[in-house]
Amino acid sequence: SLQNLKLLQEITLKFQGTQVGDTGAVAIGNSLQNLKLLQKIDLDFGGTQVGNDGAVAIGNNLQNLEQLQQITLIFAYTQVGDTGAVAIGNNLQNLEQLLKI
Repeated sequence: SLQNLKLLQEITLKFQGTQVGDTGAVAIGNSLQNLKLLQKIDLDFGGTQVGNDGAVAIGNNLQNLEQLQQITLIFAYTQVGDTGAVAIGNNLQNLEQLLKI
């Protein structure tokens, strides 16, 4: 599982066009909380079945990534609405090392 990779500094996961839904996105979001050294994250959920629950889990766990400098999140053509977007936005504002979105 990702949470065991505590020295990981960069992660790219592309699920575009797959059957990944909220269950998968929640699991990924929850695994982020232990990746304290992560500096770059690229998650592509475009065209998947991810909804607000998945986006909220990812958003809520971003606050733990204090070393994060660059983030790319793609949720185009998903079921993510205002609730998911707000959770992500609210947690991005606390990332003081963030240089590129």
